[in-house]
Amino acid sequence: MSQFIVSADYEVIDRAPLALEKGDRVRLGRSDPAWPGWVWVTAIDGRGSYVPEDHLKDAGDLTAVVTADFHARDLSAKRGEVVQSLREVRGWHWCSKSDGQEGWLPEYLLKAEG
Repeated sequence: MSQFIVSADYEVIDRAPLALEKGDRVRLGRSDPAWPGWVWVTAIDGRGSYVPEDHLKDAGDLTAVVTADFHARDLSAKRGEVVQSLREVRGWHWCSKSDGQEGWLPEYLLKAEG
């Protein structure tokens, strides 16, 4: 677990983020050119999100099976705020704030404390 300082304000846009459970089946979309290793998926309910490709097992029919639980919740943060990175996945960190909120922040916003 690493501690970082947020270098710029980051406001969450998606208020109903996609949550997937291991074993869910999703429709595969395009890979994200800006974030290698992330692929767009669409769930049964029609909502979509980018998901790390290593969380997916291609089923060969333009669908995939989710191999690990994944929540696409981003985390709003203010410049100068201190966050704890609980894990990093392909340029994004799952972070926790002092108030207990958790979610994803892009690595480019995180500066090592100290």
